[in-house]
Amino acid sequence: MARLRTPSSVVATALNGRSEGLGVRATGRLFGASHSTILRWEDRLARQADAWSPPAPGGREVTLEGDEVYTRVGENRPPQ
Repeated sequence: MARLRTPSSVVATALNGRSEGLGVRATGRLFGASHSTILRWEDRLARQADAWSPPAPGGREVTLEGDEVYTRVGENRPPQ
């Protein structure tokens, strides 16, 4: 991610914390950044994901596991 004012190691550590379940505001407090800055970092990384994410292997099955993830559609429902 180019043109960051914050060192990339700090951004990577903050985003890793987010992926481990740390809240947006808590991440901002820990790293001295605004919660909106943390969200912008996530957005920038998500927009670049296709550039560095490898494609799924051809002819093979890919399994994605949700970790304690629930979808809210009127009420919380367990994954099916």
